[in-house]
Amino acid sequence: MNRRYTPWQTRATPPALATALLAVLVLAMGGCASGGGGGASRTPAALARACPGALGPGGGAASRCPYSAVSFIGRRGEGVLRCPEALAFAPDGDLYVADQFSHLVQRFSPGGRFLGQWGSYGAGPGQMGAVDGLAVAPDGEVYVLDATHDRIERFSSAGRLLGEWGSPGRALGQFDFGPGFGPDKPPGGGIAVGAGGVYVADSANNRIVRFDLDGSHPVLVAGPGGAPGQVSSPRGMAVTDGVLYVADEGNHRVQALTLAGRPIYAEGTFGKGPGEFVNPFGVAVHGARVYVVDDNNNRIAVLTRALRPLGEWDGAGTAYALSYIRAAAVDRAGELYVADTGHERIVVFDGAGHGLRAFGTPGTTPGQLIAPLAVAAGPSGGVLVAETYGSRSPVYLFDPGPRRRYGSRIERGGGAIIGSHWFGPSAAAFAPDGSIWITDPLNGIVRHLATDGRFLGAVGAATGATVAAGAQGAVGGRAAQAGLLLPEGVAVARSGEVYVADTGGNRIARFAADGRPLGALGVGLLVRPLAVAVAGNGDVYVADGGDERVVKLGLGGARLAAWGGPGTAAGRFGEPAGIAVDAAGHVFVADRRDDRIQEFDGGGRLLAAWGSGGTGAGQLSGPSAVAVDCRGDVLVADTENNRVQVFANAAARCGGR
Repeated sequence: MNRRYTPWQTRATPPALATALLAVLVLAMGGCASGGGGGASRTPAALARACPGALGPGGGAASRCPYSAVSFIGRRGEGVLRCPEALAFAPDGDLYVADQFSHLVQRFSPGGRFLGQWGSYGAGPGQMGAVDGLAVAPDGEVYVLDATHDRIERFSSAGRLLGEWGSPGRALGQFDFGPGFGPDKPPGGGIAVGAGGVYVADSANNRIVRFDLDGSHPVLVAGPGGAPGQVSSPRGMAVTDGVLYVADEGNHRVQALTLAGRPIYAEGTFGKGPGEFVNPFGVAVHGARVYVVDDNNNRIAVLTRALRPLGEWDGAGTAYALSYIRAAAVDRAGELYVADTGHERIVVFDGAGHGLRAFGTPGTTPGQLIAPLAVAAGPSGGVLVAETYGSRSPVYLFDPGPRRRYGSRIERGGGAIIGSHWFGPSAAAFAPDGSIWITDPLNGIVRHLATDGRFLGAVGAATGATVAAGAQGAVGGRAAQAGLLLPEGVAVARSGEVYVADTGGNRIARFAADGRPLGALGVGLLVRPLAVAVAGNGDVYVADGGDERVVKLGLGGARLAAWGGPGTAAGRFGEPAGIAVDAAGHVFVADRRDDRIQEFDGGGRLLAAWGSGGTGAGQLSGPSAVAVDCRGDVLVADTENNRVQVFANAAARCGGR
């Protein structure tokens, strides 16, 4: 039959075609040109649609778009899963899926076809962070557990916000779920709807609370402890036939309680045998069976309604082997859908435990992104993107062609184990010879890598270790002591000299191309510098996060100019997180909390701005970095939208516009 699609439900378009269509759309609507180019002026309404947040010189109304087209590296949602954590079926049989990093709810057909999505990152109405629970009421309303912001949101089946409740805290009606920090550090919480109520597993508060369907009248169902009827870090739940089934993670067991919290059955201790669990995360009930999501045993345990063990499934030896599973849901036919978080997909089993199919595009698929923090453009046109989520910090290289196809991936900071923390990059820059300098803030160093991933050296003194040539797994290269403290930004001059935003040291540290320390700039002038850029004439521009401004320094370290200050007005900053300089000396600043890019001349006069909070083309969510390339494109790490946006012809081309 024909399905009618509500406004949030859009048919999936192939990514390459979507990018091409988008570029054509922006060109057609905006007629936009680069800052120095032509292009027809548009009505204010048409310009606002084509170029969200566009401003002209001095912050006045823009007469044209600052860029000619926009395209993406990576896509937000549209079937991409980034550590899926929650599943629930709609009354019509479609499956809702939510994950840790996409900040939205996606809807799939039972066969795995992407149907639509809603949501964006933030604490505002209808926004969300990491989602660790979904539940659907009989009337089709969807309850979303927003673990990042310790609240429950209630939506219509079309994605319209109907209400919300909760805030951080310990009082009844407040929550402490835990936001999650990657696939090995999941968010907390659990939610179930049944018998006219909403049951919430308040994980870090070690309790289960019942609410009316509108979030009113909280009642404690289970409190903290290890005795029958008590819970420790409760997770997923299911309500059926007057019984509340709970994954009691901290006690490594499953409990069946009355709806008032009286214990009925319990099963489980820590272990790998039948009836044993390691961090059970969820439960699902169908017929006479209870399915338990046994997370760290990477399996589904099958129990009776009285919680007696019947068997286990793990898909081992097949294409459906499981890794770090977080949620399960059963459809009307008895097929079990499992959130296979370690593989970033949904796996479907029949009632006998045979794998039937899997769907979802993993966020780690080449060309997709999870939380990009750094972006850099190379001398030959290649693009680097680095991200950090949990203990994983991949660095991706994309080819210089117009479509910027995925090229290769560098793991573990070049393989050198330096310091006591996982490698976690925050910024990167290409040297003139094509090698890469990339920050490792928690270890207090900046790494030097070849584009094939070889470790060439490092500058700085690592936290918990001394950096030395060949130390602790370093593959060749040398290192220089420099006493860096949380270095967040890096830039490389045409000469090959390296400039480091030494964030904790409130200065810009300067190094020769071979890593020799050359002193520091900005001492006594900077407060928490977050990013740095070097112009062709040697001037140094610093995104100074503590004072929410840009500081311009000369080669000798003298302050030449400063502008900005805290605020949302044009020319001011919420948090200047990234900075870049084009061939004409124009300065581009990624304003993270204001979700925009601002362009200035070298003296601080505002030339243009664009961007607004949102998920559409030209809209941004927490932009963390900005880079310019020689073709005149501006690349923005659109962190909370899981993508890099490429704004064509927004900057000067090398050799002139």
